[in-house]
Amino acid sequence: MEKLKQVIKKSISEKIFSGIGVEVNHKGKNVLSLYDGKTFFEEKETGKEKRIGKDKGNEQTPSLVTPKHLFDLASLTKPLCTSLLTSILVDKGCMNFNTPISEILNEFSLSYNKEFDDIKMEDLLNHSSGLDAWIEIYGAVSNRSDAYMFVRSRPLSYVPGSKHMYSDLGYILLGELVEIILDHKLDYLFDHFVAQPLELHDLCYVPLTATTTKKEKSFVASGYSQIRNRLLVGEVNDENAYVFNGIAGHAGLFGTASNVCSLGQHILDIIQGKAKYPVIGKNTLSKVLARSSDNSEWAYGWHYPTEQNSTAGKNISKNSVGMTGFTGTSIWIDFDNSLVITILANRTIASDAAKFGGTQDRFSALRPLMHDIIIGELI
Repeated sequence: MEKLKQVIKKSISEKIFSGIGVEVNHKGKNVLSLYDGKTFFEEKETGKEKRIGKDKGNEQTPSLVTPKHLFDLASLTKPLCTSLLTSILVDKGCMNFNTPISEILNEFSLSYNKEFDDIKMEDLLNHSSGLDAWIEIYGAVSNRSDAYMFVRSRPLSYVPGSKHMYSDLGYILLGELVEIILDHKLDYLFDHFVAQPLELHDLCYVPLTATTTKKEKSFVASGYSQIRNRLLVGEVNDENAYVFNGIAGHAGLFGTASNVCSLGQHILDIIQGKAKYPVIGKNTLSKVLARSSDNSEWAYGWHYPTEQNSTAGKNISKNSVGMTGFTGTSIWIDFDNSLVITILANRTIASDAAKFGGTQDRFSALRPLMHDIIIGELI
């Protein structure tokens, strides 16, 4: 993988990201474990080190990225946590994928929106609920309860089930529904149903109040928040997730590249009938990973490779599912080639983003190139 190493080093030198972790499993075995860069950039001016991690009274020093470092997974939270927890509930007989969300919200919510009557759980899962893609929550409310109520009050922008439109709001609502049914927050539920059974101790939510977690674990910075006026290290990058105390259905999960890859491998093992202690049944998981319709690229939280300009490159098989995160993260599972590729980077700290105010996203072209190199050498 010398070409991949060269591409990564060049990217770091060009400040496309400061650090990266790559884990690849092929036919059940780890074939690549690659880490490079630092947890955030440091600049030197007039011979004096300038640390962009310097907050009031809290000066942080960048360190080399290692397999122990956790990245902000951003939207990987959707398939790895929220979709998976919802599907586990279906697998245990608590509900069905076609259960109307009104059956849950009517009973528990004081602010039920009648426009939601026609939304089913599967509509939230496959981004066809009618909810908008995004709205600024952090500027309107300041706590989880009000944030959920704010999302529930939103009018629909199209008829549920009539089309697919990627939606953070849909997954925020889905996360609330899971919490209502099981009477616990998502951080506890993910740990209980997924992380602990699979011994994935470095795959978790990091609540803003979780000082112990931040002391015990090491994090790669995800960027500089203009709103919070600080470098984000072990603190969720997504401003809307921040309002949810870092625990939301659309974002908030942190993890090491190896733990993310291990969860991807577990999903692959279940489908291939090789998992000894599956967290979810094969039949249910097969439904989760199936295309929502013949002309849709969406499954339940997962995405199939697009015909052109796929984030997974040109070499991945059509029988693959994956997801990308805003911060520079991705996971792809290739069922035909028994391949799991996890690439975690912190592109949101780049010189052309975040604190530096740029608009060009150079990482978008880099991501498929890295996948092409990996798959090209293995398959």
